[in-house]
Amino acid sequence: MYFKILNRMRVLFLLLFLPFLSFSQSVQVPDEMYFMGMKITIRGDAKTEIAASVVSLKKNRAYFQTKLDRIDAYFPIIERIFEAENVPEDFKFLVVQESALISDAVSKSNAVGFWQFKRESAIESGLRIDDLVDERKNISASTRGAAIYLKKSNAVFNNWIYTLQSYNVGLGGTQRSVDTRFYGVPEMEIDGNTHWYILKCIAHKLAFGEEEGKNTTPPLVLFEYSNTSGKTFQDIARELQVEEGKLREYNKWLSHHTVPDDKEYIVTVPSSYLDKDAVAAKVGTSVYVASSSKHADGTPVIKPDVKPLPEPKKISSKAEEMYPGEKPVFVLHNGLEAIKAKQGDDINKLAIQAGISRNKFLKFNDLRIFDQLIPNEYYYIEGKQNKANALFHVARQGETLRDVSQLYGITIQAIIRKNRMKKGEPLQPGRELWLRNRRPEEVPVKIVPLPKPASRPVVAKKPSVVKKDSVSVSPKPVLVVPAPVVPPSPTSSDANPNPIPVKETPILTPTPSIPTPVSEVKTMPQPTLVTHHLPKVYFKDTIHVVQQKENIYSISRLYNTRPDSIKAWNVIDSTGIKIDQTLKVKKLVIEQIPEFKVHTVAPGETMYRISDLYKVPVQKIQEWNNKKDFTLSAGDIIFIKR
Repeated sequence: MYFKILNRMRVLFLLLFLPFLSFSQSVQVPDEMYFMGMKITIRGDAKTEIAASVVSLKKNRAYFQTKLDRIDAYFPIIERIFEAENVPEDFKFLVVQESALISDAVSKSNAVGFWQFKRESAIESGLRIDDLVDERKNISASTRGAAIYLKKSNAVFNNWIYTLQSYNVGLGGTQRSVDTRFYGVPEMEIDGNTHWYILKCIAHKLAFGEEEGKNTTPPLVLFEYSNTSGKTFQDIARELQVEEGKLREYNKWLSHHTVPDDKEYIVTVPSSYLDKDAVAAKVGTSVYVASSSKHADGTPVIKPDVKPLPEPKKISSKAEEMYPGEKPVFVLHNGLEAIKAKQGDDINKLAIQAGISRNKFLKFNDLRIFDQLIPNEYYYIEGKQNKANALFHVARQGETLRDVSQLYGITIQAIIRKNRMKKGEPLQPGRELWLRNRRPEEVPVKIVPLPKPASRPVVAKKPSVVKKDSVSVSPKPVLVVPAPVVPPSPTSSDANPNPIPVKETPILTPTPSIPTPVSEVKTMPQPTLVTHHLPKVYFKDTIHVVQQKENIYSISRLYNTRPDSIKAWNVIDSTGIKIDQTLKVKKLVIEQIPEFKVHTVAPGETMYRISDLYKVPVQKIQEWNNKKDFTLSAGDIIFIKR
């Protein structure tokens, strides 16, 4: 009863004084929206209070912009961690509500840091707090601690909105005030009786959600750097060529000059927008990675037809001046002009070569300035259409609306409108999307059951000795990276003039580089210190008959190899391939051993990201793969011990 009276008094105050508040724009609070992975319906009193909070957040434009700059810098790190921990992304607005993303913020109740942890709660969530280190002020560590705390609470409620409330009043306080009938429900009603803390977080999403990530030249870009054990700030600043003072400013969690070596600590590395590419290269990561060319279940994405332009598009004089001698590839992709991304290309370069502004390139492809381009993918250089050639599309596991938009050349807004979706509504795997016509109101949403990813057979094999020309070679553990392989010469004793698959030849190599041809295998000394017998990695000779709509790139994905390798094996020139053409292909085969899992490095993926994914230390991954550094490339094979 007390809380109801308090809420009514607060609403009455807002109704009396809201007309006198000065703000530059009216605030529209939607009747329905998606929040914390749930569909919520917002009623009268709650709408009034949320609107007032949004006005308050936006009334000082300079302060609002300061927060927005921090959001653009910190949110990519928070989003990555929440995605890995399976926590709703909307919780990122809670950190703005709690601390305004100020690392050393301290509350009246002595809660500290980004997520305003009290000492006891922080230690329970695995954070270190002592005279040398306070991980509440470390964005990576504290966000992971917040994720642990939130997941523990949600194990009780099975309702992320109640979990949000518990972050303010505790588990017991929330249990005493909420209705257990709403545990596990997909929808909720938000009204004047809803806890103020929830309403305030909704207001933060409405205030900042529409503007985050839109600044094409943000003043601050942040990176996570994990190769820090035992190093001083001076060492790290010299290694990454950044200002030591700036490094200290964004790492107030460490009060000593040397990073401890008792576990892995993540150092936040600041950079200006102009220097971000140079810093990214030294850190060995990217700020944000665009969607993968494979579905989450491992199957390749099938692309629509890509045709060359009827008339070659002329490259601008500016592009010729900045990139002399380079000829961009222009095509018709879904009937729209597009440009092909090559290795090392970035958004600025492709926009210049296409003769359009960077903002238009971002808009046409629904990209943010931080996004990393995927080599051999096609990016639109004109606006997408309001309908696709295909009638329907079934959403795959992990697929987003942007993925579908790029696949068919249709705008995201058109997909939302044709399918009567709410803005921000997550794309449910298996949902049938209408792409040409609008789904009638009387036709219910169709969810198609998706096939489960095929499990690979596990075959246990004991380490053996491979014999070649009567020479015994010990199977030394190796890390093999898929790379272009030069075919054996016709005079080689291992050359096979018959393209039909006839044999499987193990490839042994001591370093993670281009696989060594069989004819070059030499006797190696017996390893004495290595105890892990890694799975064998080799190429199996086979053939592939080109089908309709296939190209070099789709075929290379089928066989887990590279387009350049297929071209080299079959002496393919600029004329390309034809339907029914027979291609010689060396399919990458990885021996299955129960002791190890196999991980293929995705574009932009770092050693730390893999460590976080499998919950194992980076040092262990290095040990299992005989790696002495942290460098990784897309397509590398990494073994993870079970």
